[in-house]
Amino acid sequence: MAEANILYPDQTIGILGDSISSPTLLYFAKKMGFNVGMYSSNENSKTIRLADYKYIEPMDDKQTLKMFAERCDVVVYNSPSINSEVIRYISQFTSVPQSDSLLDIIQDRLIERSFFETLNINMAPYATIVTLEDIYQAINSIGYPAILKPIQRGLLGDKELVIKNQADIVAASGLLDSGTYIMESFVEHDTDYSIIVTRQMDGTTVVFPIVEVIYNGEQIMTAFTPVKLDPSVEKEMNRITNEIAKNIDYVGTFEVSLFLAKSGSIYVNRVAPILSPAGFLFDFAANTNEFEQHIRAIAGLPLTKIIAGIPTVFQAIRKKEYQRVQTQWVIKGNWHFSFYGNKTDNPNNSIGHILIPTKSISDTLMKVEATSIWNDIDFKSKYEKN
Repeated sequence: MAEANILYPDQTIGILGDSISSPTLLYFAKKMGFNVGMYSSNENSKTIRLADYKYIEPMDDKQTLKMFAERCDVVVYNSPSINSEVIRYISQFTSVPQSDSLLDIIQDRLIERSFFETLNINMAPYATIVTLEDIYQAINSIGYPAILKPIQRGLLGDKELVIKNQADIVAASGLLDSGTYIMESFVEHDTDYSIIVTRQMDGTTVVFPIVEVIYNGEQIMTAFTPVKLDPSVEKEMNRITNEIAKNIDYVGTFEVSLFLAKSGSIYVNRVAPILSPAGFLFDFAANTNEFEQHIRAIAGLPLTKIIAGIPTVFQAIRKKEYQRVQTQWVIKGNWHFSFYGNKTDNPNNSIGHILIPTKSISDTLMKVEATSIWNDIDFKSKYEKN
């Protein structure tokens, strides 16, 4: 007998919004027997082309959103920038297991920091900034360098300002005309980490192995697992992750980003309701991946217990690297290429990635460096310690 909260093959999962990982999410949903509907404002979306049902309209078109929601048994989203009001609206017409509460937390940096403070989780010192005078007063306690960020993620162009000395403060006046900001301390650190978690309706979680990442801005460029960590640090990172998971109203896969300061302290950077590029590693590095776990949670199915797999390196491919990557396509038998099919004019946007299962993380990072394709990535500091 079918259970009310379980999704079965031939039922419909709707994907709201688009990202580089949406085509893979669609692939795994269809592999598990589900029909897939897609709602996007991007008519060139690869996911739109692959979906069973297609809705191409703006994200504020309530009439079309209602039609889309009513055609789906559940709807999922895969972006931290989806408006939480949209989630609340479509929840009137269908099930959205991820709900809107995590979006509300992460889209407002003040609410996010209040959430972390409530859980007694370490984060970079910060202050709310409305006027230039607020900066002058707060910089004494926060110190240099500091970063000025708009309170609302995704608004004001997400324009940030690094304040290295008092002379830089004057440049903030133009930013503050457009809204409230927060200023946070730039905590010196060498290493960033990502933890991929899947949470079920009853609060049960399954946590993937910790991933070490290298960023370019906020874009993950390189990632690998397993990582070399002091056992006590690894234990604390997992404790923090589980504490976050216990205190959010969310079903599905999400990412916790952390970094390790030079002092040895662990800081949480953010929580994001996304299928992260850091999790792409688990195609080889575990017995299941973040996509299948996400769908299992959404469908009310038991989650797979994680078994660590092959050490694996992830390397992003930006548009500007595509021509040089073609040589590697021809000669590297153990490099597994994926291309997203996204159209972009920005040379720094990711258009694909490479997964490299390996016996040695260090040797593989050296080989990636030796191609001279990614000259802006500091591989050396990673392979020397691995």
